[in-house]
Amino acid sequence: MNHSKPKTNRFENSCHKAEFFVDSNTRKPRLVSDWCCVGLSMVVCFVMIIGACAAHFERPGPFDDTDLRHRAQTIAKAGIRISATVPRPKESRSIFGVNLEKKNIEPLWLEIENNTDRQILFLETGLDPEYFSPSEVSFGFHRVFSKSTNKQIDNHIGSLGFSNIINPHSTSSGFVFTNSDEGSKFVTVDLIGREWTKSFTLIVPTPNRKLQVGHYERLFKMIASSELIEVEDESRLRELLEQLPCCTSSKDGAQGEPLNIVLIGDIRDISAAFVRRNYRFTPVAPRYVFQRPQDVSVGKRDRWVAAQPQVLRTWLTTIRFQDKPVWIGQVSSPLGGRFARVTEEGKDEHIEPFVDEVRNNLVQDIIYSQSLVKMGFVKGVGRVMASTPRKIYNGSTYHTDGLRAVLMFEKRPVSLSELEFFRWEQLVDHYRQQLDGGE
Repeated sequence: MNHSKPKTNRFENSCHKAEFFVDSNTRKPRLVSDWCCVGLSMVVCFVMIIGACAAHFERPGPFDDTDLRHRAQTIAKAGIRISATVPRPKESRSIFGVNLEKKNIEPLWLEIENNTDRQILFLETGLDPEYFSPSEVSFGFHRVFSKSTNKQIDNHIGSLGFSNIINPHSTSSGFVFTNSDEGSKFVTVDLIGREWTKSFTLIVPTPNRKLQVGHYERLFKMIASSELIEVEDESRLRELLEQLPCCTSSKDGAQGEPLNIVLIGDIRDISAAFVRRNYRFTPVAPRYVFQRPQDVSVGKRDRWVAAQPQVLRTWLTTIRFQDKPVWIGQVSSPLGGRFARVTEEGKDEHIEPFVDEVRNNLVQDIIYSQSLVKMGFVKGVGRVMASTPRKIYNGSTYHTDGLRAVLMFEKRPVSLSELEFFRWEQLVDHYRQQLDGGE
């Protein structure tokens, strides 16, 4: 009798013992313990992942705003007092128990003290058109298979959010969850009540500290120490604007892009208008006017693409029109616009050749901010034909009608029907010349 072990399929329920079996199809021996160990390892890994995802959320202790309040920027008028600051990353994690910085969320601590007899409403959209609600923020940190933990996160972050209704003679404080800014944050606080509106703007440093509040104070002191040119008459203003430099330059004086924008108004009024249209401070390669790099640079933010659709660099001049500061600027778009290749921060890049299109787009955009009270056009670099474009020092080329847009801002809301015009250069005439010339 043959007592040898039959060659049949066999699977031992053990990973510690190496057992062979003969595959009935290939008739070759296979090691069963390998399959067993792989399967068991996958189960163990899955259990570990589930455990990690369902980790307990340690809710921070009671929130103490003493440090935030101590370094907050503050403005007060008409019975309203506004304070605002941005917590440092480590401070933020200790407050919220999660890392908001990883998701490019920048919490702004805001306090509004209402010493009036009216109930007022704070409009978050004026501060950041793409702000995050507390429930949206907390959802971003939900854990898989952990309903109770997620509820704790919801309750904690929700409790720290700002309540935007402020009753008479009361104070409301909390956090507004904004998109991260790379430098100082222009904080625009729009308030409305029954037959009443007020707007406040503060310049609040962010932890990145690439541009400090003191930068503007130093800038204004520097200009104040020089000889200011006070202007009341529009015709005189036009002369002075047309006498400003035609273009930017490199540090060594090589000619750059045409200066095609003039802004008239206080930095806070101008910044409030740009913030409402989703512009933010943007660090970009320097350009020079008056032998100094741009005083402020902003870009149109787009959440869905990495490239900046358009970038505006501005310089404060020594001109004051009707007691308002006058800024000269250059707006252009990287070659490709929102589809441009993303370059390293601060690295120079080529621009779209038709710079007027970007200028006109910015003008239309700012009209909708409802902060623009008057606009017009003056002569600038002079007409440059598309058939013979002008080349600048970094290799880019451009063509233009040669005009610079002039935008004048007010703090009060201005409807489209109230917008007035400087009766200077007529833009439509320049377009007609381009069409007649086949350009």
